[in-house]
Amino acid sequence: MNNSNVSFTSKIVFIDGKTFFKNKNKGQYIGYTHTEPNMLKCPNFHSEAIRTCTGGGIVDDGKKEALGFHFWDDKTNKKNFIDIVVKLFRWMPEGNRGILIGSKDLKGNDYSVEQFQRFKEVFLRRLDAVTLFEKHKNQSSETNYQYSKDTDTWTLATSYVDKNGKYKYIKTIKDLREAYENIKIADGDTLILNKKVVTPKDAPDFF
Repeated sequence: MNNSNVSFTSKIVFIDGKTFFKNKNKGQYIGYTHTEPNMLKCPNFHSEAIRTCTGGGIVDDGKKEALGFHFWDDKTNKKNFIDIVVKLFRWMPEGNRGILIGSKDLKGNDYSVEQFQRFKEVFLRRLDAVTLFEKHKNQSSETNYQYSKDTDTWTLATSYVDKNGKYKYIKTIKDLREAYENIKIADGDTLILNKKVVTPKDAPDFF
């Protein structure tokens, strides 16, 4: 990754599902089926129920533009992976920051983890900074996300079942570790849990 002369500003905020769905100004919807848009370039967008899929987005700080996406881990998207990547970067040729969310090691979803890894490889090569929320640990986990360009904020609501069988949303560092196998916060991005900024001192393995 080339980290020179780039301004990193994104905030990543985790909230609960009730708060997420109560918000009526989440922007345009990005779906995962082949009958609805799987990627959109606009100031505000959101997507729901990222489970075995890969979701996320690309931000162009210079042009103040953003693109969101949600890709199903099916045979069609596996076949068309190169075309998808070409389209992503044709729409965002000067994108410099990105975020990837999702995947799950689930029987019957053989392309889930592979798809995430393929996007991860491309993003780490093409972008200056990439934040990762990689591989839901729990079979029932899912993530909803919303992006606002005005505040450069990714708002995530990730639900999972903890070790005690309790259904919950991420509020703490412990929750985040229980929900995802790999978390990496890009240089300059700000992670906020329960309205508090998480620092490298709090969770050095995230940074």
